Amino acid sequence: MDFFEHGGRNGKNIRYDFSANINPLGLPEGVSEALRESLCQAVRYPEAESLSLREAIAGEWGTDAGGVVCTNGASELIYAAVRALRPAAGLLLSPTFSEYERAFLSVGCPVRYYPLKRENGFALDEDFLDFLEKQETGSLLFLCNPNNPTGSCVEPSLMERILRLTARRGLWLAVDEAFLAFSGEYGRRSMRRYYKEYENLLVLNAFTKLYAMPGLRLGYGVCESREVIRRLLIQLPAWNVSVPAQAAGLAALKEKEYVEKTAVYVAEEREFLVAGLKKAPGLIRRIYPSMANYIFLEALPGLDRLLADRGIAVRSCENYRQLRAGDYRIAVRSRRENEALLQAIYEEEAAWQKI
Repeated sequence: MDFFEHGGRNGKNIRYDFSANINPLGLPEGVSEALRESLCQAVRYPEAESLSLREAIAGEWGTDAGGVVCTNGASELIYAAVRALRPAAGLLLSPTFSEYERAFLSVGCPVRYYPLKRENGFALDEDFLDFLEKQETGSLLFLCNPNNPTGSCVEPSLMERILRLTARRGLWLAVDEAFLAFSGEYGRRSMRRYYKEYENLLVLNAFTKLYAMPGLRLGYGVCESREVIRRLLIQLPAWNVSVPAQAAGLAALKEKEYVEKTAVYVAEEREFLVAGLKKAPGLIRRIYPSMANYIFLEALPGLDRLLADRGIAVRSCENYRQLRAGDYRIAVRSRRENEALLQAIYEEEAAWQKI
């Protein structure tokens, strides 16, 4: 399995895809309508720096467009940040989203890892502060919150200490909040309340997961430092965000009720899935607490292949650092899909018990 392989890459025989963490409510109708209307504008170039969308995002954050950058998916922003900031070293949790490491390696930047402990549920602890104290000035730390693939969030008090420490030590801090809206605690956990005070802080987000539009590729970053935004924009090609993607982003920002409904729905379905998975103790060995729209668990190695034979894809996590065969990430999907997954697992559990 390729170290940088992601979920969502499955064969034609897959009916239920639990390997990609996309909002189970699907694309909002308002976004679909905006996309249809935008097609007639495809004969024109898009805004070169997505100014209208940047202004709309800035309005949400209480800033101006000069503090926002829009990109062709959050992944483009990750790579642009590494090129723009030219860090002395890359700092990463292990395990975490692999594109951070790939971005550092693409520019020959050395990477230093802080291993999360399985016995602690892969939760970040205060020992991480000691790790940061030892790092070289100018290093760049990526924190995925909630973390991917474990689903754990950094406690707000610890996150605040990390923020203060990185500012004092001259470290860049990039916090990826692509999954945070699924937690139901966005207001309490987002770095939105801090970014104006810390110019070393870059907050990343994406429309991909929350609004179920991965095919459109749309992400954004917010930073109080206008110099950082300027350096990021220099790294991006003109017209990097298409006309349909910009239109979809503007429409998505208006979907407040959809976002609230999503948090409630995901919490209910996550609880339903966890309760159901616990009924298959032969196959499912351990389930970790999650605040995201996915569940991380330990199971019988080979479970992914058993489920694939039944037309169901789950994400094997053995290619993540610190993880191993039998570690899986399962997306929270609709009730119908979740029931189909649980039924398949129960049938495999029954067969396994007979061995």
